[in-house]
Amino acid sequence: MLATGGPWFMAYFATVMLSLVLLPTVVVPLLAVWFIWGRSGKFLLTSHRLIWKPNLGKTVIVPREALRTLEISIGTRFRSVRLRGAQKISMPLLWKYKQLWGGLVLLQHWTPPAATTSTAAFQVGSAWLVSGLHVQPGAVVIQPNAVRFFPAESSANVASETGAALAGLALGVMHRTHRAHFPVEAALMLVARAKAVEPELDTLSHILRGETWQGPPTAQKPAGAGRTRMTYQQGSRKLTFMMPAT
Repeated sequence: MLATGGPWFMAYFATVMLSLVLLPTVVVPLLAVWFIWGRSGKFLLTSHRLIWKPNLGKTVIVPREALRTLEISIGTRFRSVRLRGAQKISMPLLWKYKQLWGGLVLLQHWTPPAATTSTAAFQVGSAWLVSGLHVQPGAVVIQPNAVRFFPAESSANVASETGAALAGLALGVMHRTHRAHFPVEAALMLVARAKAVEPELDTLSHILRGETWQGPPTAQKPAGAGRTRMTYQQGSRKLTFMMPAT
């Protein structure tokens, strides 16, 4: 499973509030319920297909091969993901629309390998790549003499993001960033159980523009729950991740 999610909680809140405001009528509240709540739903994205279950309507299943022929567009105002092409699917008011967006983009460029063993060939950990004021979340594959970093999102400038958020707060406007979030940890766990691990890692690294950091870490310290915080540094660039508990 690469991603899963349900409706944005504001969809339910807006449905209730609109219904109360428009209580004197019957038709308009029902239309509001259909438009806001009925069109939203739950999604499940696996390595083989997308399953979309709207609150009102039939379940839609789109195989991986069909996903590659569809155009993906994002509606930031209503947190929606739309697919256009041979099939037309609109999935609005999603809580995890960035994860769905990233998962769909990844499947359009990558064929997940079939699992051939129940034992993982490597460890995977959450990671953060910091370069000056830029931060990029992702995951690392921990190997004997190196770590490989796979970004989950594009890099974000912390200063500009914070400034935009504060400016929006002063103006009474909510500031949101809209970047696809790739399910790198789930993808890497699939690769860890594949027959040919290294070629799959190379392919995924090429798609996501991953990096390899050689040598021992520059710093490490306990992080609680049996985990270890590891840090690699190259000049002003710093890669930090959590070594899972053994």
